[in-house]
Amino acid sequence: MSNSNLQQLHVLCLQMYQEGKTPTVGILRSKAPFKVSVTEAIEAIKRFNAHKPQLDATGKEAQSAQSTSLNTHRPESLQTRVETLEREVAELKQALLKMMNAQ
Repeated sequence: MSNSNLQQLHVLCLQMYQEGKTPTVGILRSKAPFKVSVTEAIEAIKRFNAHKPQLDATGKEAQSAQSTSLNTHRPESLQTRVETLEREVAELKQALLKMMNAQ
């Protein structure tokens, strides 16, 4: 595996980690802009995990900044978001029940 491919995979792992996702072989292979073998993905994740402790410190700072920004949102907008999500979940449940009853 070329060094540039490994670096690109490492960047993808970092992006996933910053989004709060755990890098996995399947996700890494699907998001890569080039064909990645399982062994290449495993190697990239191993190298990413080796440097993860350094990322944890910056990740905690980012999370605290994000939670601070969430606290500045107006409660009305959060309440609206919750209500919207609850409606969507109810609609999904109804659709799922219809599909299950149709079988």
